[in-house]
Amino acid sequence: MANHRLCINFTRKKQVDDWLSDSPLRRCLTLFDLTSLGTGAILGAGLYVAVGELSRGVAGPAIILSFLLASVTALLCVFFYTEMSCRIPKAGSAYFYTYVELGEIWAFIVGWTILLEYIIASASLARACSGCIDLLFQGKISYFFMHDIATWNHQGVASFPDFLAAAIVLAVIALVCYGARNASNVQKIGTIASFLFLCYVVIYGLCFTDFHNWSRNIAPSGVKSVLGGAANAFFAFAGFDIITSAAQEAVDPERNIPLSLILTITICTISLLGVAAVLTLVVPYEQLASFVSLAKTFSKVGNFPAAEYIIACGGICATLSALVSLVFSPSRILYTMSFDGLLFTWFSQVTDKTHSPARATLAAGISSAILALIFEIKQLVELLSIGILLAYAMVALCVLVSRYKPGVQNDEDQVQGESERKVRTRKWLESFSENLKTSEDRSQVVKKTYQTMTDGQRNADEKGPNYKFKISLSSLLLGIIGLAFVLSYAFRYLSHPEWWAIFLVCLFAGTIVASLIALQLQPQNSDTFSFMVPGVPFIPALSIFIDVLLIANLHWMTFARFGMWMAIGLVIYILYGYQHSTEAMRPTDLQEGEFVFHDVPDYQTTGKKPQMHET
Repeated sequence: MANHRLCINFTRKKQVDDWLSDSPLRRCLTLFDLTSLGTGAILGAGLYVAVGELSRGVAGPAIILSFLLASVTALLCVFFYTEMSCRIPKAGSAYFYTYVELGEIWAFIVGWTILLEYIIASASLARACSGCIDLLFQGKISYFFMHDIATWNHQGVASFPDFLAAAIVLAVIALVCYGARNASNVQKIGTIASFLFLCYVVIYGLCFTDFHNWSRNIAPSGVKSVLGGAANAFFAFAGFDIITSAAQEAVDPERNIPLSLILTITICTISLLGVAAVLTLVVPYEQLASFVSLAKTFSKVGNFPAAEYIIACGGICATLSALVSLVFSPSRILYTMSFDGLLFTWFSQVTDKTHSPARATLAAGISSAILALIFEIKQLVELLSIGILLAYAMVALCVLVSRYKPGVQNDEDQVQGESERKVRTRKWLESFSENLKTSEDRSQVVKKTYQTMTDGQRNADEKGPNYKFKISLSSLLLGIIGLAFVLSYAFRYLSHPEWWAIFLVCLFAGTIVASLIALQLQPQNSDTFSFMVPGVPFIPALSIFIDVLLIANLHWMTFARFGMWMAIGLVIYILYGYQHSTEAMRPTDLQEGEFVFHDVPDYQTTGKKPQMHET
């Protein structure tokens, strides 16, 4: 019994109605602001962190195929984010969607993971921005830090403390703390400038392309390098969750969130593929720098030395723009989780002047500054993608679960200002008032009250999907995880067929097919929204499979570090979040309906109101 209660508490779900009211944060972000947030984060992280590092060390010229695969996966994720933003327009992020559809423990895992990813991504971008500035000063800044401050020769940390990178993060913290409107204005300027520099890079690079750089070996390690590059490049596509996490500060979120998601994926896919193609065509991939690769690459081609400095200026604009987005987002995730009681409520304070979560911004930003001070980009990038892939898989799963959940509200119902609880309470009060007017006897009142209780229990029972759906979904997830890891770790045994590898592939593939057939036979609810993902359950299952396949191709050290971070988070949740969760303090639907009359005197003769107590 205790274990059953524990499982129920771990999977308790967030009530959407609580967040459909006005947010304490100021709604000031327009469609252009939201698109700029997502585009700035993706272009900055993709162009000035991912392209050079992954082309040189992982995928080679096949980085184009890696980005293409990551873009297709991200496009599927955009579909799911768009539907969820239509279902829950005034609050967002993978954390919130998971809390509403899957339960508290899964939401904490997603939120805690995304928090780490954004903090690390911010530190990586600060290092890249520092490198671009150092390039403008011909390496004098890094020389000063190494020779006049300190030089580290310890494995696992950078060769010198990058105080410039830490200072950049602290400056962005101050900007974001000043308010979302001001941060967005600066971020938009940086995004526009970086996009102009991007056009210059593509046009200038096309003049020096050499297809011989592709003819030698486009994929040095075969399919494995393409999948590994796509998995590691996926952190660049974190901009989608940044957009939805800003839903509480968005103007007209029902319209602007879905549109900004579509615009962001379109702009960024074209930009990333174009730059990756030009970069690997201009010079052999082995000669690419691990960071600030665009600027250093173009210093080796053509007879225009100033190109290096022009592109470095573009790198500063792009990384600063992305840094604003990536410092903005973890503070909102931290604010939301602390507001829900899963993390310390100290972080949920909103300043009266700027209406921004200053404490959450400071905590997330200072953590990024410390990482930027100590670690190199390569050491930070290795841990980035797993959280984003996990979050996107969870959003696809949320869409799948929501389609088979009875009693889902459509667009018109969701816009209403009253929650189901308020409606039930209002109806009960109307019934109570009518009972007093008509002087019904007590037995009739108790009968109606009992009917309210049983209706409340029935509504509570009908909220979750049926057990057939749960079994089918569990089998589907088991088959997807099994097939993805078999394809990743036993691929060479499939190319040189081994019976056990073929058996496992057939077993897990058969499980997936059977589960999809079973899900297809299950009735879906009749909810209607302005955008709905077609092909459910097949498209969500495909997206989840690709996400898990990319996760399975990450380095084993990534899983070890991720496990350590999750262990810390689960300790915090068990010791603090489990007990302080706002959902833990909420009465259940049945408790709200369990009100009966203690006594029903004649209201007109006594002039006293009847007393109620909870049983």
